[in-house]
Amino acid sequence: MTYPNPSTALADIVVDELSRSGVRVVVAAPGSRSTALILAVAARSDVDLVIAIDERSAGFHALGWAKASGAAAAVLTTSGTAVANLMPAVVEADAAGVPLIVLSADRSAEMRSVGANQTIDQPGMFGRFTRRSVELGPAEYEAAAPRWWRSAVSQALASASGWNGRPGPVQIDVAFREPTVGVSDDGRSSAEPYPFGRSGRADARQWTETAVHRSPAPESVTRLSQAVLSAERGLILAGDGSVPSVVALGGHLGWPVVATAESGLRRDDDVIATGHHLLASEHARPDLILRFGTPGPSRRLIDLVSSEIPQAVVGDRWSDPGRMVDLLVDADPAALVAALTEAVPRGAGSPWSEWWSRADGAVRGALEAELTGTSEPAVAAQAARLAADYLVVASSMPIRDVEAYGFDTPRVIANRGASGIDGIVSLAQGAAGAAGPGTALVGDLSLLHDANGFLTNPRPECVFVVVDNGGGGIFSFLPQAEHVGGDFERLFATPPDRDLSILAEFHGLGHRLVTEGGDLGTAVAEMRAAGGCGLVVVKSDRTDNVGEHRRLERVASDALAAM
Repeated sequence: MTYPNPSTALADIVVDELSRSGVRVVVAAPGSRSTALILAVAARSDVDLVIAIDERSAGFHALGWAKASGAAAAVLTTSGTAVANLMPAVVEADAAGVPLIVLSADRSAEMRSVGANQTIDQPGMFGRFTRRSVELGPAEYEAAAPRWWRSAVSQALASASGWNGRPGPVQIDVAFREPTVGVSDDGRSSAEPYPFGRSGRADARQWTETAVHRSPAPESVTRLSQAVLSAERGLILAGDGSVPSVVALGGHLGWPVVATAESGLRRDDDVIATGHHLLASEHARPDLILRFGTPGPSRRLIDLVSSEIPQAVVGDRWSDPGRMVDLLVDADPAALVAALTEAVPRGAGSPWSEWWSRADGAVRGALEAELTGTSEPAVAAQAARLAADYLVVASSMPIRDVEAYGFDTPRVIANRGASGIDGIVSLAQGAAGAAGPGTALVGDLSLLHDANGFLTNPRPECVFVVVDNGGGGIFSFLPQAEHVGGDFERLFATPPDRDLSILAEFHGLGHRLVTEGGDLGTAVAEMRAAGGCGLVVVKSDRTDNVGEHRRLERVASDALAAM
């Protein structure tokens, strides 16, 4: 196989190797310098191509796909500021340990630093936020060049997947000379045909395969086993990055398992879903914490893992917000659970673990009786129940309300690596593209922040439950609300004063306004039946919301006191 010019050869071989390495989606924004790459993707039947107008939205769409699927996803841009717009998604992918492939088209080196149009210094521009930065091209008329390109792509994919480090984003910067369309002469530039073929591995194998194993070190298992055996009130905290076998480990040890909303384990009957509320009791203080992943947004959970209680953390991220962790175990959670289960004899139930079970039932029952109507906690609880296999949740108040009141929560997908509100529409649509029609819980500001995400094509099916409280509701719970004075609304709450039904009409979305609590389930069901994307909007008052949260805290406290 030969190519009409070097740029089409370079693009085709890079995309072919990405496909061989398991990349199944490329989210691309239109541009000129990226022409050869986008045409190479469009020509393939084994790679889905999603077109986005806004590069920032494109980055988060690919991120959502990668988070939902667990596999690498690619985002493709042209040169210049288009690449810079990917920084927020790259930062989140870095913090969350998500394999995101930045495929940035570039101009050749001789065009840089001379004032050439749409040309900046792109290679390595994401700095320490990427696991690897690879620079390819322009294509050379050498028989060995395709081998170099494939090897470089293999290196990048290996780094993104966690080879010799933690999974995360990588950048493949690909420089092209014109012509970038599939001809030797495009009318303004010309090049000799490229005589060398794809020369990929046989049987569609990737150029270099890598294996990543994260078995726990024997000394870590020994140390952890000794600590477990000496504990009288052990507690397992299952956070983001947990695995189902963590629940079985709790049963084996006779320890309570407090599952955060982001753990994806709350629909298991054997976990504690009300940990945020139970930790208000002094009786809930353990003498050893075994934590899997990050603790989530609950202030009480953060205070617990920041205390002087001995604590071991399992995961590939340095998670120690209080700088008090005794042991960090960088191992696959499932492998660590298996090793610990084998090393420690089965324990018996205790008054300590029985208290957790009774308290969880009492507090959950008391709160569920009060989570009615259209209050923000009630909406979060109902959205969690209505979601099927996963729920996409925005930062700020939505994720906190799901943590505190989403007792029947499926897997949660959220931007909690860096906890930004940006990109939530695109994240949800990317997740829907990978995992099927979804449900998202967002606020009015986070929705508007990424409204350009609705400009993707194709647009996956997703129902957005929108809490419209006229601004940033979380600030009403922070010191700013009491100490800023008359500038609070303008500087912090920032009410957008926008009619979301007009936004829905503009983007061709379905729209329902919910005014009664029982109507939310009906509205979501109707939106799902209609297919496509839609907004289910619930109005809320920020001041009333603060009062409702405080009332529910009293309900939980009274339930604990009555035990």
